[in-house]
Amino acid sequence: MGTSATTARQDDGSTGADPLLGPHALRAWVTGGHAARGRVFLREAETGAEALAAAADPEDVILEPAGSLPRPGAARVVGYGGRLADLGDELFLGERGVELQDYIAASFVQIVGPTAMRFFDEASWRAFLDDADLARGTGVFAAAMLDPRVLLADRSALARPDEVEGPRALRIDADGVVHLGLQGEAIGHVDDLPAALGKALPLASALGGVPGSADLIVELDRRPWLRRYLDAADLRTMLRLPNGAARIAGFGWALLDDDLADAEPPTDDPFLLDTAEGFLLADVRTLRRHLLSPLTAAVVDAIQTSSTRGRAAARVARACGVPDAHARQLCLEALAALGVHLGARTEDAAGGGAR
Repeated sequence: MGTSATTARQDDGSTGADPLLGPHALRAWVTGGHAARGRVFLREAETGAEALAAAADPEDVILEPAGSLPRPGAARVVGYGGRLADLGDELFLGERGVELQDYIAASFVQIVGPTAMRFFDEASWRAFLDDADLARGTGVFAAAMLDPRVLLADRSALARPDEVEGPRALRIDADGVVHLGLQGEAIGHVDDLPAALGKALPLASALGGVPGSADLIVELDRRPWLRRYLDAADLRTMLRLPNGAARIAGFGWALLDDDLADAEPPTDDPFLLDTAEGFLLADVRTLRRHLLSPLTAAVVDAIQTSSTRGRAAARVARACGVPDAHARQLCLEALAALGVHLGARTEDAAGGGAR
């Protein structure tokens, strides 16, 4: 729980010696809280200010309307102006602004600065899923997903809807009702904030305020690869690879097109890319990148899309024309040195390939 120390605060989007605290906290709040060490609260009005200050911990960040009275508490506090609720709203941290856009609109309007992108209706999230399906089949990603200025609201919930944990991104409205993030369900009242914070909930609860959310969650469950799609989009953004600049395995391209794949790459595995510089193995989490020889790239692709080492080695031997024993050794070396893993067997892989 919070201490009685006076809460450190700034009304310009920063806190003391950390001018990036406000932007980082807002980014974490929009996307679901996982970019922050602690929780991020956004308070829309004065309602519940004392209760929130008392309940928040030292690693938490409170985003509150600029000019709010200081309250004793342990959390760091950042003042903001504006709001993020309706289409076209803007929230300001000092002179920095973030605009709220619908997913569909974000692909057509001119993006001029940081933009939070959410689902305002069922058509919006269905367009998101259609874009994900298209990227998986063709390698072509929606433009908004590759724009570094655009944040996808509640990305954590879209990527891992079934994971259960305590809330990390919360919004307290003018009536004191506690909601999950930008578009989530209500989980309690600020007068009993510790009880709300103690709830373990599926991350999908952060999508509870989206129109047709029950159907959305069903569709997410049908796409266990969606987290990898989001990571692939992030990878293109980080490496500044627009559509057509490189190919990513599993998204419209496979190095071993042998119809023998029976598995999907593990969600957290590095990505295999075919770039102008050659084959690349890139990890969005560690930011490590390795240039690979064509043979090693084939080994990686075989491992990530095979459910057993034996199957992977047999595919390498067949595709690369190397002896079985050498293929097995190549697979063992790649598993030990490159951070790749055998794939997860697909339900429809009986006899045929997974891709």
